[in-house]
Amino acid sequence: MFSAISPTIGTQPFNDWFVPDTTARHPLGMLVTAVDPFWGAGEFMYIKSTDAILKGSIVMWDESYNGVLLPSAVTQGFPWGVAMAPMASGVFGWIQLRGRAVYKTNATVAADGVLAIAAAGILGATATGKQVLGVRNRISATGTKTVTAQTVINSGVLYTAGYDGFFLGMALSGTGIPASTVVAALDPDGKRIYTGSAIATTGDKNSTATGSITLTGTYTGFGSGVLNNPSCMQIVT
Repeated sequence: MFSAISPTIGTQPFNDWFVPDTTARHPLGMLVTAVDPFWGAGEFMYIKSTDAILKGSIVMWDESYNGVLLPSAVTQGFPWGVAMAPMASGVFGWIQLRGRAVYKTNATVAADGVLAIAAAGILGATATGKQVLGVRNRISATGTKTVTAQTVINSGVLYTAGYDGFFLGMALSGTGIPASTVVAALDPDGKRIYTGSAIATTGDKNSTATGSITLTGTYTGFGSGVLNNPSCMQIVT
């Protein structure tokens, strides 16, 4: 018999600055609606990872709410969601089912382009039998977001008045920002961006100058669209 499990007093955070862990903090499969001033409203499901899941990975789940990367195959019919944070096998965290999401892509899918599963956990250009339903690409991998930031020479911290629109793994550029720099971490204060060569890798892409700059974040390797309980294409007869 079903018993209500939400609403709750508080939840494990959805945000990019939270690191999923091996402690189950909610019943698996719990659905929660949340809102962000930039990204808007969304619905999220709590799962256990049984795979090497990256930020923005396309994730399917089984009847026990174990999440794995969605394979690249035709006519699967699986529902899927987008991982909110990197999750090693054995940790618990959230995938997004509804609302505007940032997901992994392996091609520059045009804005308003149709998407398909292109590699395990990664979306790409449309392909027969691999199309995904319930999402349409709105921002391509060339999309950008800018903000004024303060750099400090030899520091891996960028200071802003607010980093809304930036996310883990987003490519960064600007005066004094080394090549191949990404958002390695975000501070819960909503103002400090930590730079690095990869998510959770800091200290190897420090600023080469001090000053106020226009910081550009580019979606390289990612796309963004509005999810509505997405799924894979099923067999059509």
